[in-house]
Amino acid sequence: MSSIISSFEFMMKGGFMMVPMLISALIALTVILERMYVLQRIYWTSPKWISKLFQTLKSEDLKKAAESCRKLNTPISAVLLAGIEHFDNPIDEMELSMKNRAESWVPLLEQRIEWIDTVITAAPLMGLLGTITGMMSSFEVLSQKGVNDPNAITGGVAEALIATATGLVIALVCLVAYNFLTTKVKFMIYEIESAASHLVEARLSAHRRQGKKRENQ
Repeated sequence: MSSIISSFEFMMKGGFMMVPMLISALIALTVILERMYVLQRIYWTSPKWISKLFQTLKSEDLKKAAESCRKLNTPISAVLLAGIEHFDNPIDEMELSMKNRAESWVPLLEQRIEWIDTVITAAPLMGLLGTITGMMSSFEVLSQKGVNDPNAITGGVAEALIATATGLVIALVCLVAYNFLTTKVKFMIYEIESAASHLVEARLSAHRRQGKKRENQ
């Protein structure tokens, strides 16, 4: 507990700009944890589930496949459901339905990630502002007391350095998290497109089998 208090007191030596920087860091951390949980748990679709769904489609049980998609409610399952609901319609209509459903999910995948980008830009600028105010404080003390009291001058210098370091650390951590989350979103969009393409292939295969059955009859 004492170490936490001492760390807080040390950070507060960075001046008044530490307050908005710490608030922005808390906001960014909240968004990072929330997005990681949503993308990796709630919106994640197991490859086993996808494989099982396509096995169901091969048996031409569209009703069971659609019900399976409704139960899961992830981006991939929603897009596949849109395709299954138009499985027997013209292929252009099926693809358009999946495209529209996928586009409706993209804003949900990217939700609040821009907040992290804002903190990446703002944190170093707030640190720089803290640096300026710290140096101004040092020069003010210097003009009043001269060089006879060096300890008074170092307070402003410490404020400047702490503010700069804090802003850079916040920006670096947020940059790593931002790149991870944006890469995760891009990969999920790729998975959605891949699943939709496989569904189109499954539809073409099903229609070919139906055509062959009619020819044999």
